[in-house]
Parts: sequence; structure tokens; C-alpha cells
Amino acid sequence: MGRKAYIADVAAAAALSIPGITSVVKGSEDGDVHVCYTPATGLPIEISLLSLEVGGYPQENFYMITTESMDLPAGVNSILAEIQESSAGKSIQDLISTISKKLGKHLAMGSKDDVEMEDNDADFEDDEEDPEDSQSSSDEDPFDMDGDDEYFGQREGIRGARLAAKVNMTPEIAKQLNRRIRSDLRAARQAGFKIGIVSGAKAESMSSIISISVKVDNLGLSEEAVQAWDLEPQQYIVFLIRYADGYRNFEQIMDAPAKSLDIDFRVGVSNKYKPGIVPALAAFTDSNKDRTKSTENTANTANTAELPMDGHFSNMFISSSLNDFINTSLISLLKIRDMANLSWRGAKLWFNEKQSRHDVNNSDVPSSYYDESVLPTEKHLPELLVKDHLLEAKSKKKTISFPLLAAQFAVHYLARCTEYCLVCHDEIEQKFEALKPYVCSKPLCLYQYMSLGFGPSIEHEILTQPYVVDLLVSFCYAAAWNKKLREYPTGMSLAVPLLPNGMYATAGGAYIPPTYAPTEPTQSAATPTPPLEKVKFNPGADEIVFETLGKCPVRTGDWIVLMCNSTDRTMTHYRIQDTSRFPNVTLSTLGVVRKSSLTYEIEVQSRAALATPATPPTTGPIVDAEVAVYSHNFDDMIDLAKAEQIVMLLETLPSIREMRAYLVQQARVAEPNLRAWNDRISPAALGLLRWIVASNRSCIVQVDECPSQIELEVASEKIRLDQRISNIEHTYVQFRFSQGAPDKEQRFLSALNENRNKLNPKYPTVFAWHGSALFNWHSIIRSGLDFKEISNGRAHGNGVYHALEQLTSVSYAGAGRGAGVWHGSELKINMAMSLNEIVNAPSLFTSCNPFLVVQYIDWIQCRYLLVQTGNGPSRLDPPKNPPQSLRVSSDGHLDSIEQDPAFTAKSVNGKPIGIPLCAITTSRGFRADSSISTPRNKKRRHARSFDELGFVAASDNDELEDIQFLLSDDENEGRSDGKSSGPMLAMNSTSLTDFVPGSLNRSSLPMLDPPSYATPMATKTLQRNLKEVLDIQSKTPIHELGWFIDAELIDNFYQWIVELHSFDPETPLAKDMKAAGVTSVVLEIRFGKDYPHSPPFVRVIRPRFLPFTQGGGGHVTAGGAMCMELLTNSGWSAVSSIESVLLQVRMAMMNPEPKPARLESQQKSIQRDYGIWEAIDAYKRACAQHGWQVPPDFGDFANNGGDSRILM
Repeated sequence: MGRKAYIADVAAAAALSIPGITSVVKGSEDGDVHVCYTPATGLPIEISLLSLEVGGYPQENFYMITTESMDLPAGVNSILAEIQESSAGKSIQDLISTISKKLGKHLAMGSKDDVEMEDNDADFEDDEEDPEDSQSSSDEDPFDMDGDDEYFGQREGIRGARLAAKVNMTPEIAKQLNRRIRSDLRAARQAGFKIGIVSGAKAESMSSIISISVKVDNLGLSEEAVQAWDLEPQQYIVFLIRYADGYRNFEQIMDAPAKSLDIDFRVGVSNKYKPGIVPALAAFTDSNKDRTKSTENTANTANTAELPMDGHFSNMFISSSLNDFINTSLISLLKIRDMANLSWRGAKLWFNEKQSRHDVNNSDVPSSYYDESVLPTEKHLPELLVKDHLLEAKSKKKTISFPLLAAQFAVHYLARCTEYCLVCHDEIEQKFEALKPYVCSKPLCLYQYMSLGFGPSIEHEILTQPYVVDLLVSFCYAAAWNKKLREYPTGMSLAVPLLPNGMYATAGGAYIPPTYAPTEPTQSAATPTPPLEKVKFNPGADEIVFETLGKCPVRTGDWIVLMCNSTDRTMTHYRIQDTSRFPNVTLSTLGVVRKSSLTYEIEVQSRAALATPATPPTTGPIVDAEVAVYSHNFDDMIDLAKAEQIVMLLETLPSIREMRAYLVQQARVAEPNLRAWNDRISPAALGLLRWIVASNRSCIVQVDECPSQIELEVASEKIRLDQRISNIEHTYVQFRFSQGAPDKEQRFLSALNENRNKLNPKYPTVFAWHGSALFNWHSIIRSGLDFKEISNGRAHGNGVYHALEQLTSVSYAGAGRGAGVWHGSELKINMAMSLNEIVNAPSLFTSCNPFLVVQYIDWIQCRYLLVQTGNGPSRLDPPKNPPQSLRVSSDGHLDSIEQDPAFTAKSVNGKPIGIPLCAITTSRGFRADSSISTPRNKKRRHARSFDELGFVAASDNDELEDIQFLLSDDENEGRSDGKSSGPMLAMNSTSLTDFVPGSLNRSSLPMLDPPSYATPMATKTLQRNLKEVLDIQSKTPIHELGWFIDAELIDNFYQWIVELHSFDPETPLAKDMKAAGVTSVVLEIRFGKDYPHSPPFVRVIRPRFLPFTQGGGGHVTAGGAMCMELLTNSGWSAVSSIESVLLQVRMAMMNPEPKPARLESQQKSIQRDYGIWEAIDAYKRACAQHGWQVPPDFGDFANNGGDSRILM
């Protein structure tokens, strides 16, 4: 929605009549709205609403709420602050209405200090039920939760939702449990994970949800894998743990039966390190239940919809398989590990052998299960993926953290998913590592992979790569239409209609004679063809009547084919809606009429394709008709009948564009699932679609724009335009094989190894074109090229024919053009050809002139697929962004493959083509060109280690509540009323730390005069911020707070001096400080004129830290500036508090990843200060290195006068 929706909503809010609101005016700045609230008595209250993410409005937007009015009634500021905290995801109308209700209620009650929580919740619930907010009826709860959860209808912006119940325990036990919860989560944080408290996580909490996440960039995945898995480096892999019956520590979990523990897990992806409470709760529910109706009602607007972004939690391509494995096996495997001291691998082997019966002694465990030799793939894994908390904690006798163990387990199987079967999760014996996971050789695993949804999510593929799915379905349709399929979806038990004498409709559903003899024997036991059931059809009531049957032959949910006894005998496919009134049976109002390849649009009787409301059908006369039920097993049919069934089923499918539009709309309220469109897509058609996608083991990605594709789609679908072949006519659409089928890639690699001595080390492979009829490509992309059939003669011998000239292959690719084009395709492919990589041993080819005839099929791998489309205008102009393959790199080398001069592939215009380096990932290691890197493991980015990742852990904006949770212990200890005992508490705690407040020598500090750029807004904000942090400091034990600001040193609101102290004594930094006699790290914080809209500049004054290049860390640059994305324009948020900044800076210094912070010198006499100029330069370098944006007002820090001491 974004900016346009925001502007429209502001105008709509201004036109609304909201109690107390006398004006709503758009401000001069983008996202700024001024609201005037006039109470019944008293002065008007001027309120400013600043939208901080207008581009993501409303879902990803949140607000900063301030007021310019003076002498406000007591409690108004607190009310506005409370509304601000819960403003995320609200529309501007909702927010203004909430302000009106809250202020009206508060002022009507008088100046009471406390606002009742119950009333607050009631207000939000009133907001939720506003008819202008919601279109769902009372029986369509947007989150159909389990009975144990009490978060019904809560919006994402509402934080800290109430729990259904609390655990009763003594204060001492509660204190101990709170310590244990924090200890467990700190262990996960120290191991490199990000921790987020979604809800609960307190001793008294009955229900809690904890988020443990890691950035995709930290998993060490290759660029190919990240692209194949549809991830982005800056996204987070999020692991959610839900405790539905109170928190359980590791020991309690080990002592209880696995099935008795009410602990659930989910793995997904998010653009933030933790999701909001509503997406998190939805992840643990049947989110697709009762979604169909609401989705259909608004699906017609889905073409321009955007998928949820920040704060949401989405499934990955492997989420279904991984969630099932973790929820069913994790705790059992942990029990085995705890008892027998096994690794995850050994525990899984024993788990398989004992079939979950683990009541045996350690002596019964085979020694082979203790084989802990490092696997080749483990040598290149990041440290985060190879650490084993259980073995480490046991060896050091430390407390074991269950959340950390669970997260390590999830990340282990996720990052190495290609090494395991997607169904049974056993290790797969493979010599070539695939880009995407698959199943092992067990027949049951293969069946579940294809039939039960354990394979690739077709919804995910349609959403992220719709044109690749279009390509796969089009190829399958062409092969089935032309009876050229070699493999069928046998074993899936698809229920299809069996029509007498091969009665299949093609053109508009009209009857045509069969293409095979009806007496031809079946491949299995022959079954008699049942006659069609005669019925009466009432089109006005959408029902049929079985007049001659005593028992209903169908059930609710079954599909039928209905054929009226009219002239054209048009066939329509319906879903059975209700059989309770038998012999009257109600049909779905969405009758699907097939469309064949002879036409491109599908007709849907009584409704549009997306089930949008249409004019009800006119009541017509009751007619005689016949029906066939989808009840015959597809496996029992002969191959020709199977081919025609596939054609029929694919002709009933919606188009790819329609399916994607439906899924995008559905994703707004639920996890996308085509099963919910159950009156538009039959189970058989959906199963066939799943088989088409899942049976393709090649990893194909779109690298070119399609004629009908708009620029926004190109960006949203992450199309890698830089991976196109250059010098290709732009009438072709290019697709790249990121990887062929793994078994084919392995045979190709073996062929290279076997012929290594015969290859030219500079050109171990060559590239050439291959054209083939459209109906052949379904089998080619699955099993590779071969020469089993003769299509165009073999004048030059047996083998697969290739041409160096693209124009030659065009004529062969055009054979059978136009035959079998799927109606639902956006591409409307009429011709396809591939650019293949071939082992360069021409002396062993069958022929080299005029064609390359290669008889060894394992010597050939498809690398690019070019298709010519028949729909939409051709791109007459070249692409806006030329392929990167022709760009010159900084070292002068072309960023493309150097082809063998004797065998140079050329385009139709006769020019040599430019082939990107990404096309030779398998053969790269055989090339003598040293400028081309040779990864030892294709799926891993081996050269990228934690050292190269740099300062990652503190580069993200952790929420204040999560930081406070991890840093604080026994917050209310010694307080009977839950309130602080004041300044004396802070001063009396100094005995717990060697830090002495107020001991800093003022004369040694670079004190500045007030800057010339000071603005009233920034000054007022800084005054309020300083008051807030000093108030927190006065109420918190000094050793617990960890930072100190001496108010006597604040002469200038734009420069603060802060001391960080009381670090964990076990950290290297604390030990170095102890040895050097240093009790605090002195920081300078400078604020610019644009604050709070731009970040402050934070640098260390003293002591000097060991630089990162010399083994130091702590996110301190060589010049003393803090290296954190939070402190740049890229990561800063105007709602960030200074307390949050100080806590995150302190945590960054204590973070052992990628390296712990150390002092430059541990000698007391050698401690030096950092200068301001080296800090400024270091800050700019860090921003340039990480791609962060420098704040516009950053230059003011260097230009400020009165700083003579630090310019020396």
C-alpha cells in the first residue's frame, strides 16, 4: 500500500467526525500530521503524529507522537507515550480514534495517575471491532487460536498481551526461575544468536513465546544457495519456541516424557530479528482455517498487493519438513544425547535403530555411533553451526540451556538440509552437494515428498518464481498433449474421473472422439468402465438430483464432471458442497469449464476466475445431464489415458497469474495455501501441479524480463538480470540452471575428472546450442539430453546434436511450434532451446563438423534455457540494465567466461555471446585461469568467515525490552511495592563494583561549547532525553545499570560524557581493564541538528582498544568510533531511546563474536585517548565498508568549534 494509501487515509481521517478531534492537517514534512484534540473543558491539545515508515504503511509503519502544548493535564503525556508504544501497524484513522478514546476517557476520569490495564485492553478491543476496521464476520475470527491461547484478535502493535493464567509459586522460586530463564537466553545470545521476547518469559507466565534468530548472512551460504532458497542476506532465520504450560529448563525437560511437554517449535524467516506477537501466534495455529471466504471476497485486488515485510513471520521452502522433524524428534534426540553423550548424528542413528525405545544402557550403544570425525562439509562451516553446547557444557560442568540447544539443532539441519532426506531426515549418500534438499531412495519418502507436501512448497514457488512454474507447467502440458511424456505421477493415487470410451473434452469442453482404442488392455488389473450417472441438473440452484439411486454416490468435497445432454455436450467440473438433502446434491457455484491449447482464456461458469461476486445466474430449466465422479485411481490407467487426464486436469487449473494473485491476497491474513481454493482447484489438479514442481530437481531461476512483466514484478521476484547471456536478441526470455539435477551434475563432474588429462586446461569445457521441439523439454530438464528417439535424422552419427550458431538451432527448436500451449501460461512458449556446457574433448565426439555430435550424454549439462514467447509485445528495445557479463571489473578482466576460439558459441546475429561466470560453477575448478575462484564446496561461502563478517552482532536495533531482559537480574529485589528505592539504592550498590561515580577528571575531557547548529526541536528532545536517563540512573543499582552519566559534566545538551563500567568479570575486556587499573570506558556522544531523526555519533575517548585487524573486537573501530548499523542512517530509528543506545553499545563491547574486545595495553602507565578526527575517519570507513548511510548532519560534528584540545 505505502505512501499513496497513507495520503488517502490522512484525507479520509480529516473528513471523519471523531469525538474531540477538531482538526487533522497534513504537515510540511513527509509523514507528519498535526491533530488538535479539544476536550470538553480546558485548552486544546496540539498533537504531532510522525509516521516513521510511510513506505511500508500501514503494516510496517509506526509512529512518533509528540505534543507542542504547554501545561498539559496530568497523565496526558503518559497516555500518548502508551499509545505510541502500541502504534505499530495501525492506520492513521485507527490511531486518531484511539487517541480520542484514550484522552476522552482519561480526562473524564479526572487526573488519576494510573490508567487501568483492563480499560486499555477494552479500548483496543473496541478499536478492533470497529466496522470500518474489519470486514470479517463474528464467525470468521482472523486468528482461530487454540483454547490455551488468549491473544484473540490482538494486533501486532499491542505488546505484552495479557496471558490467560499465571503460574502460582513462592517469591523465592519465582526469583530462581527468572534467573534461570535469563541465564538460558544469555547463553544463546553469547553463542551468536539474537534473542527476542515475543510474550511471557517470566516465572509466572503460563504461556511464553521466545524468538531465537540468526542473520542469513551469518550462515556461510553461497550466493547460489541464498538465491535458490529465496532468501536475502539481511533477513533473519527465526526459530520460535512456545511454552504453553510454563517455562521448563533442560533438567525438567529431560525428566518428563517427551509427549507430555507442551512445547512447540516453528522455523521461518523474517525481516526483523523477532516477529510481532500476532504473526508468532499465527505460526502456531491452523492459519488457513476458515480463510477461503475472506480471501475470495477481496482477491480481485491482489494483483498489486505486496507481501508482508518487517515484523512478520513467513514459512521458508523447508519449513513444513523442518517443523515436523523438530516437533516430533528434538526432545527424544536430546534425551538420547544426554544419556549417552552422543552427537546429533549419533543420536539420530540410535533413534532410528531403537524406534524411540531408548531405555537401554550406554554400553548398548554401538561404538560407530560415537564416530566424531569431522565431515568434509563441516570444515568450512561457520563456528555458529559447528558448536555443540551440550557437549561443551557437560565437559565444563556448566548450566545447560535448552533454548540454545534447540536453536543449534534447528540451524544445524537448516543450513545443512541438502545433506539430509526431507522426510526421514537421515543422511543422504551423495558425492555432489545439491542446492536444494531432496529425499533419500526409500519409496515411502518419495511418496510423501510428492503427495503429502514435504517437497517444495508450490505456493512459495508461485509467489517467488511464477514464470519458472509457468515454464514447468507449460513443458508438461506440451509433452502430455503430444503424448511424449516418459514419466507420470504414478504412486500418488490421484482420484480422477473415468469417462467411457476416452470421452475427453478439449476445445471449450466439447466432446471429441478418443485417441486410443477403448479395448486396449490396462497395465494393471483391468477395471470395468462404469457408466455415467444420469441426473437432473438445476443450473439456477446449482444442484443435481439423483432420481434413480438409493444411495448417494458422492461425498461432500468430491469433484465431478457434469455433461448436459445438449448439442455440444459441454463438460463442467464442480465440487460437491452438500449431500445432506440427497437425492438433491448441492454443487459449488464455481463451475470450471476447461480450455484447451486452442484458446488462451479460461471460462468459469457463474463466477470470475478469482471467485469475485458476479451477477447470479439466471434460473433456467432443469435439464438432463450425466456425471462422472473423480473416483478412479490414476495409477490404474494406461499411459495414453494418463496423458489425456493430465491435459484435462491442467486445463482446469487457473492461470499462473490468477493463482499468484489469490496467494498474495491470502498471504495478508494466513499462510498461503492453494488447498483453501477448494472450489476452484480439484485435489487431483493440485496434486498434479505439486508433482510437476517437485519432480523437477534442476534449480532453474529467471534471469530475464518477460514481455508481460512490469518493472515492479522484476524487482519483487528478485530476478538476477546480471546473470543473462549477452548479445542475445531480446525476443527471447532467458532462464538459468543454477544447478542441474544433482545426479546429472555428479556424472558431469566425474566425466571431467576422468578426462582431465585430455582437456585443454584453459578451456576444459565448451558451450553450444541445442534446439528441440517444445514437447521434449519436460523430460530434458529432468533427466537430461539423450538420443533415444530420432526426430530429425542422424546424418552425422549417433549422439546429441549441438550447433555453435544459434540460428542453426532455431530451426530445430521450432519443430512442432504452437502444438500444446497451456491456456494458463503467461509465457505462451512456442519455441525453446538451451545453451549447454560440454566436456571439451572434440577428438572423442562422434562428429565435430558441421555440428558437435556428442554421444556421451554425461558430458552434457544444460546451463541456460531460452524461450520465445507468443503473448504480449516483444521487447523492441534492449533491456535497461545490460548484462553484467560484459562489464569490465576493476582488475581489467571481463566478468565473463573466455570461450575456446575453436568452438565459440554465437547468437543469431553472428556475434560471440558473453557467458557469465556463474554458468561454470561445476567446471570452474578445472580452468587454469587463476582469476577465477574455485570454491571447494558449492553450497558454502567458504572464504567468508566470522572475521570477514565484521561487526555483525550489534549492527541491528535490538528492542530495549529484550536488552533489559538479558542484562537485568532481580529487578525488584528489595522492593516491596515494585518501585525503586531512589538514589540511595544506586549509591549503596557501589560496593558491588570497582567503579566510583563522579571520579572522572573534567579537565581531561574534550568539552565543547553549545554548537551553532542547535535547533529548538533537537534541544527540547535532548532535554527530555537527559531527564529520562538521569531518572533511570537514580532508581537503578549502579552495578546493574552498567553506565553512568555525571550531570555535572553536561554543560551542553549536544555533548554527553558517559562511562560504561561493571562488565562481566569473565570477559577479556574486564580482565584487561582490571590489569590496567581502568574502571570505566569513557564515551562521548554528540548529537546533530536533525536529532532525533538522525543518530548520535558515539565514540570511545579512553582507553584505546586493540584494533580489529590485530585481534581486537567489541565493535570499536581503529579510530574509536562505534561500528554499529544502529548508529547510522541505515539502522537508526527516531523512536530509539538513549538508554537503548547505551545498553546496545555496552552489549556490543561484551559480545565475544566475532572477536572479544581487548585493550591496546594492559599497563597502567600506557593508556592513551582517541582523537576526534581519527574517530570520524574510522566511522566513515566503516559505513563505506558495510554499505551503511552516513547521516546528512554528520559533517557538523567535525566543524563544531571549541574543540582545540582534540584537534592536536
